Amino acid sequence: MSKTVMLKVTSAFLVGGELARSGEVVEVTTAEAKDLLHRGKAVLATAADEPKEPQGAGDDDQGGDQDEAEAKPASKSRKAK
Repeated sequence: MSKTVMLKVTSAFLVGGELARSGEVVEVTTAEAKDLLHRGKAVLATAADEPKEPQGAGDDDQGGDQDEAEAKPASKSRKAK
């Protein structure tokens, strides 16, 4: 099992067959991370860059607001296949 690294995308590239756009946070293997960092496609993600769970994400019994359910996170975490 290889270790993974969280990166913040600076220039679009494919991760697991999906397009990772600038500003998104993605999870890739160490080898992929080295290549992407070397080519300037991404930078190491910081704790501030990590995607956050919306408050009450695990609460199924609360109906929630329709607008909150449709809100998209600022960044997505994707795992390389």
